[in-house]
Amino acid sequence: MFLIRRTVYHSLVEREILFTGIGGQGVQLAARTLAEAAMADGRRVQLFASYGGMMRGGNSDSFLVIADRAITLPPVVGTAWAAVVMHHEHAADVWAKLRPDSIAIINDSVVEPNSRPNNSAVEVVEVPALDIASEVGSPLAASLVLVGALVARTDLVSADALLDGAAKVLPSYRSEAAAVNREALAAGLKIGETTHPAWELSVA
Repeated sequence: MFLIRRTVYHSLVEREILFTGIGGQGVQLAARTLAEAAMADGRRVQLFASYGGMMRGGNSDSFLVIADRAITLPPVVGTAWAAVVMHHEHAADVWAKLRPDSIAIINDSVVEPNSRPNNSAVEVVEVPALDIASEVGSPLAASLVLVGALVARTDLVSADALLDGAAKVLPSYRSEAAAVNREALAAGLKIGETTHPAWELSVA
């Protein structure tokens, strides 16, 4: 008789991700891209966007919840497991919501050195996202570099689903941006190995 061992992923139920920046930094695009990838992976998703009063320069925030079962509450979360921070201007509220087991992916090209989580238990990953996005041909894709880095460090969604989402979230009149957005995501996926797995892995 043979014992068959199989790998089983056990979800920790929900993962809450906060996105923050200022208008024009691609915060909403980044959140939608990650949400699309999670849906492609078969997970449940809720996404809520919040904008400031100005087109550019005001706050731009998104709240994303990813789960393996139905989400019953709105995605305006009191605490969060992860943050993607494009700018320090409105980051204080995000730092206050991060749990000790959380991870923060920071746009080191822009976020000021003295603007970091106060909790030393939060894993902080500093990424020169604007510089990397400029190298692939689009500074506007810096937010996608951060999303790629988040996935690289957490395995929150599959790399294939993330890369495929680059085209799915764009309206038809912006389809030409899909290729460079995919490159920005791919560049982010190269930033480090998994240090903060989103879903518990066990062998049964």
